[in-house]
Amino acid sequence: MTAILSVNSATKKFGELVAVDNVSFEVNEGEIYGIAGPNGAGKTTLFNLITGIPYHTDAGVVTYRGEDISQLSPHKIYELGIARTFQKETAFDTLTVQENVRIGAVFGTELAVEDYDSAVDAALESLDLIDDRQRLAGELSLYAKKRLMIASAIVSNPNLLMLDEPAGGLNMAELSELESLILRLSQSEMTIIIIEHVLPLLFGVSNRVMVMDFGERLAEGAPEALARDDAVIEAYLGERGKDAFHAISG
Repeated sequence: MTAILSVNSATKKFGELVAVDNVSFEVNEGEIYGIAGPNGAGKTTLFNLITGIPYHTDAGVVTYRGEDISQLSPHKIYELGIARTFQKETAFDTLTVQENVRIGAVFGTELAVEDYDSAVDAALESLDLIDDRQRLAGELSLYAKKRLMIASAIVSNPNLLMLDEPAGGLNMAELSELESLILRLSQSEMTIIIIEHVLPLLFGVSNRVMVMDFGERLAEGAPEALARDDAVIEAYLGERGKDAFHAISG
């Protein structure tokens, strides 16, 4: 399999705190790669290092399709085909859903002006938001805002989509819909990296999962293998988390 993204010995320090400590991994073209870990494990910091938002690595190399992007500006990384979402659902609340996604089309694509609307509508259709395109973003539910954020990312037709905790705050029905949505996006030849605390969702969509703790890579493997790995369970989730892993592994 061909690696679309390679991270080699990525390190980021904030004073004496080592937020990401010599982390290495590869993501293959077309797969869904999950990243798990407790709060403060360094997951979002790792996303920031890959996308350059708002900082770069102190050491190590991030390579995208063979090109070193470790110190590139965020807009250059975006133009290469990497798009991301953030933990907090963000939108321009006083603009319509359509206008929000159109911003992504204007700043993230090289489309002719006359092609913006078709690209926006295609993104909204993919996220089941086409009927809400004239609504103000501020009127949307939490789940709809999360989908809007993803739509604003995929309108640029990225090769690599990075989702940072998209399931936070969702109910069971919404989680099921989100799982189907992520799998559908993956079928469009889009590679996806997803950070998530909701383990049933993460394990349900991911081909492989990396577990982080204290800024380090703790383990990596197939979800079903990690669900039975006592070292991962004890070091990452502790006694309380065993039930969650065992419920997933059956």
